[in-house]
Amino acid sequence: MERRRQSSVYSPGGCGCGLLLLPVIAVSIGVMFALAGVAAAALVLLIVAIGVTVWLCRSREQRRADGKTNVGWVVFLIIAYPLSVSYLVFFALLMISAFTGESVTVG
Repeated sequence: MERRRQSSVYSPGGCGCGLLLLPVIAVSIGVMFALAGVAAAALVLLIVAIGVTVWLCRSREQRRADGKTNVGWVVFLIIAYPLSVSYLVFFALLMISAFTGESVTVG
């Protein structure tokens, strides 16, 4: 009895695993852009908060003379600084972890 050799059929990309991973890759790219967008928004928020702080310091005497209060601006700053700084620190640690391949922990 003669054994017949069976030829294997390969796809051009190998085993086709790349096609199975395409949705995962697409979702991860989307998540990356979403996180980068939120980081950009946090950076803009931080810049605006710094600008409001400088403006409030420069116009303090004039606002006092006009009888205006700074309560709304202070509430905005109390929310803006921790929100923007904490997310930017998270994003920086995420990028460090992604590029070094090591887990980054704080504390």
